[in-house]
Amino acid sequence: MKRTYLYFALLTIAMLTLAGCGVNTAQPAAAPSSAQSDTLIAEGRLLPANFLEHSFSISGQVAEVLVKDGELVKAGQVLARLNNSPEAELALARAQQEELAAQQALDTLKANAKLELAQAELALMDIEKEFDTAENRYDANETDENKYKLDIADANLKLAQDELAKLKAGNPDPIASAQARLASAKAAVVSARAALEALELKANIDGTVVDVTLQAGERVPAGQPVMIVADFSSWVVKTDDLTEVEVVDVKLGEKVEIRLDALPEVKLNGEVTQINKRFEEKRGDITYTVTAVLNQTDARMRWGMTAAVQLVP
Repeated sequence: MKRTYLYFALLTIAMLTLAGCGVNTAQPAAAPSSAQSDTLIAEGRLLPANFLEHSFSISGQVAEVLVKDGELVKAGQVLARLNNSPEAELALARAQQEELAAQQALDTLKANAKLELAQAELALMDIEKEFDTAENRYDANETDENKYKLDIADANLKLAQDELAKLKAGNPDPIASAQARLASAKAAVVSARAALEALELKANIDGTVVDVTLQAGERVPAGQPVMIVADFSSWVVKTDDLTEVEVVDVKLGEKVEIRLDALPEVKLNGEVTQINKRFEEKRGDITYTVTAVLNQTDARMRWGMTAAVQLVP
């Protein structure tokens, strides 16, 4: 029995040894290295570099609309008009009439002042002659009568000299009052003319008319946007996808590559021109809007197209 047990024990050891010799130890597979990319891609929106909403500064009824969507306009060009206002026209006429009257009153005061000055100078010359005559008479004959005449001539001379000095110094009260009246009248004319000009809506920039939302006959309130003028000669892309962690790696002047979803085959170059200082909260993240201006354009570009902005520090 002992031999049998010994035999089985030796057989078991041999089998385990053979099994151990036939097993290769598996080396752990090396994890594939994934290099971190420095490229940052954000989604943005294509916008014209310059566009302005236009609205009337006063309420009124639309008389005519002079442009339509897609029309090219120049700064200062009339886009639409409101119905004429008889009250505004009357206010302008009255203001202009008052301006004319105020100007005439001021001119009259100044002319009278010149005339009074000339008359005072002539009067002084006559009185000086009278004084010289009285003085010569007294020197030739020092009588009491000649002394009285000399004293009177001297007093008249001093009065004439004082009057001329006052006129030369000017009397500011009437002229200052007339000047204030004229200034007020001019301001009233400017205000009345502005009220009439407000009946016309003019383009503030060169560009293309977009989104005309008014028609003749309707009444529009002051300040309500009725159309947009956009300059499509240059474009920008704005993205608000960059979080607080990502935006710190973006720099002004940094070069970017932009691809539009609608034109994936077109690669556009640009550079970062603005990084907003103020944050927004978007889907629970703190984000900052970044603007990049495009150095190229494509005739197929449209306002609002989705863009992929690739920033490579």
